[in-house]
Amino acid sequence: MTQNLWGLRMLKRAYDIGPISIINRMTSGRGLGTSMGRNRPAVAGRTATSLEDGASQHLALIILVGLLLAGAILRIANLLLEASLWEDEIFSVALAESPLADLFLTGLRFDTHPPLYYVQLHFWGAIANSDRWYILNSTLLSIVSVVVIFECCRRIYDERVGLWAAAIQSLMPLQLFFAENVRMYPMFAILAITLWYVLQTIVRHGASSRARLFAVACLGVATTLTHGLGFFVTFFIFLHALIQFYGQTSRRNAIFLVGSYVPVALTAIYPLVIGAIRRTEGIAVFDVPTIGIHLTMTLLGPEFPWPTVAGLVALPLLVFVPLVEPRARMLCGMLVLLPLFTLFGISVLFKPVFIYRTIGLFLPFLAIAMALCADTAFRRKARMPRVWISAMILTMLAGGVNYTINFEKRGYREIVTELKTASSENDVILAGSPSVFWAVTRYLDGDHTRRSALEVQPPVRDGMLRVKQKLEDLGATSLGLFGQTDHIRIADRTVYPFFAGEPASKLPAFWVLNPAEGGCASIGEDGSRYHVVNEISASSQRAIQCRRSGL
Repeated sequence: MTQNLWGLRMLKRAYDIGPISIINRMTSGRGLGTSMGRNRPAVAGRTATSLEDGASQHLALIILVGLLLAGAILRIANLLLEASLWEDEIFSVALAESPLADLFLTGLRFDTHPPLYYVQLHFWGAIANSDRWYILNSTLLSIVSVVVIFECCRRIYDERVGLWAAAIQSLMPLQLFFAENVRMYPMFAILAITLWYVLQTIVRHGASSRARLFAVACLGVATTLTHGLGFFVTFFIFLHALIQFYGQTSRRNAIFLVGSYVPVALTAIYPLVIGAIRRTEGIAVFDVPTIGIHLTMTLLGPEFPWPTVAGLVALPLLVFVPLVEPRARMLCGMLVLLPLFTLFGISVLFKPVFIYRTIGLFLPFLAIAMALCADTAFRRKARMPRVWISAMILTMLAGGVNYTINFEKRGYREIVTELKTASSENDVILAGSPSVFWAVTRYLDGDHTRRSALEVQPPVRDGMLRVKQKLEDLGATSLGLFGQTDHIRIADRTVYPFFAGEPASKLPAFWVLNPAEGGCASIGEDGSRYHVVNEISASSQRAIQCRRSGL
């Protein structure tokens, strides 16, 4: 009986694979496709589909590389077309050209930002000190940030996501603005992206090695010491990683990750204390048009049309849409939306900090979230998401081109050159702030002589005067924290770093750079005795010459 069953199984197998099976399949209309190499039309169809997919992938690659080149070209064009420094940039250069000890003290004296960026710029400025050389520092760092976001996304996701993120980061108009400003934003982007990458590597491995924890602590401290709100950004980057990490691994690993944040939190004491006593910029009340302007500058760039409404329209299109993509949802929520609303709440309730520059600190993570959406849309050939991402990228490209064409820096070189021509030897020039003073001395002195930013300072008053008196009681006057003198003699002219009412009242005439609304009358108690006899302007800057009435 067993042998008969075995024989029946063998006959069935021979039927299934033998000539009878072939004839059966042919006569049944199924052909040879299901048994010998499958259906030939299906093979041809798949070949055609794969060729079509390959062609579309190559086209997408060409477009992404083209977008990256467009971003690089716009950065280089901005560097070549406009190499002039405005007030905040003058501040950066003044600190960078000071001796290292004075650099730290000047930051404590005047700035809301920690000193790490200025230290980097100090060594960069040791090679050359022209305006274009300093701007080149930001341009190169901005290009490096594009490379870094590509490499980090390639390692965390894949090459396509990396290309999308790099292309979007490259084209964001505010990133173009940062690339031609001698400020810390491109350097900050590099550090923040790298910190996010190392934390994501820890999350993906489900364990935290000593080397990675040390790298996270160092990157967190460096990010915190680069910008006044660096501590704010690092907090959300760590929080995002910890929420991902929690529940995936043991409590011990999570505690180690929290432990790596401790030195970052301790470092945050510096910018928190400085920020608490310094005046900050930002929105202080709920004002929709002003909010719209800052959102427009952040998402679509300076000089974009209809600034009061364009940003409000762009916000849901650029920021809320990535929430529908599962891979981008948590990233966009934790590193874009939650910080955005938190920043606004702090600005309205406690201290003004909501401004396009601080919102822009989170733009790299918006670029990554949009890249994840774009990758999914083009892989699945979803028409509407592809139209959305294409429209958003074209809008950003248009915003970048518009910024390059229409934005004019309020640089000081042109106005100081005009002032040097219009003024005479032994004239007195009053600058309204240390940054304006440093601009005047930089451009009046054609050789760009290096000098400490602490050398000349305006007299202190109110709370700062009490600090000065306490330091003098402690014998700390040798630090030179409050300057050695209140004016400087340069290019045969005397320059004051403030609207010096008392010295001006003894003069028959003097120049005022960027005067207050009252003009000559705003200079000291005796200002009403003076009237404007000359006025010059350049690059949105203004200077007036005041002369005593009756002369």
